[in-house]
Amino acid sequence: MKQTISLGNQKKGCVTQGNETLEGQTSLIRALRGSLPYLEEFHHQVFVVCVNGELLQRDAAPKIMEELALLHRVGIQLVLVHDSQLLNQSSLDTSSFPVAVSRHDLTAIKQQIAAINWEFLTKLCLYGHGIMPLSGHFVTARADERFSTLETDSANGVVQEVDLVAIRETLQLRHTPLLAPWGTGQRGRLWLLEARELASEIAVRLQARKLIFLEDTPSPLMEKDRNTSILRQWLRQQTSISEINRLRLECMATACERGVTRCHWLDATKEGALLTETLTSGGIGLMVTNTAYRQVRAAKPSDIPQVWGLLSGPMRDASIVMRSTSYLEQHIERYRLFCQDEDVLGCCELISYPEQQTVEIAALSVALAYRNQGIGRELVNFVIGEIKRQGAQRAIALSTREDNVFMNCGFKECSLEDLPPDKRFNYDSPQSKIYLYSLVEPGKDRSTD
Repeated sequence: MKQTISLGNQKKGCVTQGNETLEGQTSLIRALRGSLPYLEEFHHQVFVVCVNGELLQRDAAPKIMEELALLHRVGIQLVLVHDSQLLNQSSLDTSSFPVAVSRHDLTAIKQQIAAINWEFLTKLCLYGHGIMPLSGHFVTARADERFSTLETDSANGVVQEVDLVAIRETLQLRHTPLLAPWGTGQRGRLWLLEARELASEIAVRLQARKLIFLEDTPSPLMEKDRNTSILRQWLRQQTSISEINRLRLECMATACERGVTRCHWLDATKEGALLTETLTSGGIGLMVTNTAYRQVRAAKPSDIPQVWGLLSGPMRDASIVMRSTSYLEQHIERYRLFCQDEDVLGCCELISYPEQQTVEIAALSVALAYRNQGIGRELVNFVIGEIKRQGAQRAIALSTREDNVFMNCGFKECSLEDLPPDKRFNYDSPQSKIYLYSLVEPGKDRSTD
């Protein structure tokens, strides 16, 4: 009897373990499918990554090097910059940022930067399998005019020229440029640069796809993404933000305004932060952009797999008629998509009834992980505007939910008689309620059936 019970428990355990394995495989497949569009999009694109020197002393350093190596191995061209950890120097005035440095302090700081550079190279060789870093003087600099009024002989500089040819040739050879925060001036004079300003300038001049700050602290903003104009407005209103954080955010905004597509601030002490931010739609840190990150657009044939996945996914509204891939192939031009980058997070279908000047908003669906974030409402409001521009007088929709997005967008519950004849004839959703939105001003004539 005991043996029978034991065998039964073991068998049950095997089933559980098998289910867990299957779920893990399913999650892995989904993650790979989700990352493939980004891998294709970023292949041979330049990412400029500025690494906070403090991270090299953390337990997170090996994982960071591994993630950098993975991006390198899938074809992303990395240009690495590190800072000089000036805030650790108690002899320096850190009340403002960038930190003022005199020629008297420069010798000790050069030694520190060289030590950090060497440590970075060493860790890349140890943990960054496949990365071949190359460190050198790629930047010429001049005096930073912000420090011209100081009594001391300032060693602070700003970027004057970047040897783009040398950097691009290095990238073509599959090497990874590693830049320290300094530049040489006339007669070999050395100028100390602020690392994030240096990284921003290099990203702009290289026309990099991304500028990434790997920091040892999270962004002071709670939001995951910000437009540059909104970010600058927020900065003007902030009085308590630290000077270093202000500089980081201003560098990101400036880089985007000068042509860098995306800028990111990541708390790199969290494992997987770099890969999560660059290869998934949700991300994990702050992203700044000067372009449309989220948008509603018409569907294309290449969107069919993602649209079909949304419409056939779990927890879909019972009023949504299941669409086959062949149906989508024939009618994909009817669909409007809510996209985050290239990920389709929501969709709906517009079915026109010209004789009744009515358009049905059908098959409204939002990805499960992104519900209750206003995506459905934004999608419906967008298509209402489009329908109005087309000259239609009414929009209709069906839903089984009592509290639904259509009610929140101004639709009113109506009866079966309000449906166009063709829709009424094919109506087979008795559990659904019918909603109507009038697109004509009160008092004007409207079409009837």
